[in-house]
Amino acid sequence: MKVHYYVAASVDGFIADAEGGVGWLDELAIPLSETGFHEFFASVDGVIMGRKTYDQIREFGQWPYGDRPTWVCASGEVTGHAGCALQLEHTPEEAVSAARRSGIGYLWVVGGGVLASALLERNLLTDLSLCQMPVLLGSGIPLFAPLDRTIPFELKSATVIDAGAALTHYEIKPG
Repeated sequence: MKVHYYVAASVDGFIADAEGGVGWLDELAIPLSETGFHEFFASVDGVIMGRKTYDQIREFGQWPYGDRPTWVCASGEVTGHAGCALQLEHTPEEAVSAARRSGIGYLWVVGGGVLASALLERNLLTDLSLCQMPVLLGSGIPLFAPLDRTIPFELKSATVIDAGAALTHYEIKPG
């Protein structure tokens, strides 16, 4: 099973601004169609995210991930959302294990540098696709939380997007 962190980040490594907002992505006006996102999303069987990401997505209104099973990693109770196929497991290990048991072939890590780092630390993250955006944010939510070890990645592809961004895909070498 692939556990894939597909994410956009600023050149200085932030996935959101200091307030947790991602409006800066809209300001760049880079069409999603140029980033390969639609093809990636079509391959996704399930999603996993952290609590802050889930709460932010709930504020958007309509659930954007259809009926794909969704695991929210959180220490407390998680309130459901209309249209969300919320699963019961709440730790990274439990969620990935449950996804594997249910036949998920492609699990998308939706935002959350803390969750991505937790998955890396536990050797559960298999891939990273990073769409590096042509902007410096200066501060914000980092792509990854601090790690206690070096983790090697293997570059699988790199594509320059006409609008000025770069998409790189890495496989993560088992630790």
